[in-house]
Amino acid sequence: MEISELDDLLIEIVAEENPVTVRRVFYSATTKTDLVPKSEAGYSVVQRRLLALRRAERMPYYWIADNTRYVVKPLSYDSADEALKLTAALYRKALWLDQPSVVQIFTEKDALVSVVQPVTDEWQVPLGIMRGCASESFIYEEAQSVQRERRKTYFYQLGDHDPTGVMAWEKFEEGVRRFAPNANLAFDRIAVTEQQISEMDLPTRPTKKSDSRSASFKGDSVEVDAIPAPVLRDLVRAAIEQHVDQHQLRATKVFEESERDLLLSLTQGRREAW
Repeated sequence: MEISELDDLLIEIVAEENPVTVRRVFYSATTKTDLVPKSEAGYSVVQRRLLALRRAERMPYYWIADNTRYVVKPLSYDSADEALKLTAALYRKALWLDQPSVVQIFTEKDALVSVVQPVTDEWQVPLGIMRGCASESFIYEEAQSVQRERRKTYFYQLGDHDPTGVMAWEKFEEGVRRFAPNANLAFDRIAVTEQQISEMDLPTRPTKKSDSRSASFKGDSVEVDAIPAPVLRDLVRAAIEQHVDQHQLRATKVFEESERDLLLSLTQGRREAW
């Protein structure tokens, strides 16, 4: 009966949050039931049940994302006509060229890529994965990307509320400002915040005292994975949309449709020439 109850809960979680990683499902399950302990043993249980549910066809395979493994394949086409058609179908005019500001989103963990990338892709916003403390090289490259930008650049981050997570974002901000001293920049952590911990009643864990950075950190720690995926997507969407000039967006969409039609007309012209 416990297995059946857990399976039903996992299906409910994944149906709402997909595409989602196994660890993301694990964190959601620990907040909703006592059947899953917040331990590696609990993670293994969720992992096994998700596999069983997919093999039993109770859950689509594509609902579960694996961001740690991928295949690289060179892009190629059957013909020039196919290339033109695909280009026309996928064509999107650069949305931010005529917007008053620039936005970038960063996540501390690659496990969140599948959660928020649908939103960043929709709005053509860069999505960076920091994986803890960013290297000096990574920070330098980010600074160079905004050094000559005349508009204001807004950096938003999703990260753990713990000594390393907070310090990593502070180090990133300090480094970018140092390498791009003349750029107009703004930095903001949109998750996890102390207010969110309280309002959402997020599960906490004791802060590791062995962490050398814990001396100036107060309270328990919370992992960003504990926030439901729909909420994370809403946070990212709100952060982006507040900087979008809707009048300019409508103009960009008109030009995009016109240029897409032009690309499609090229395929028609090739067929008539044949």
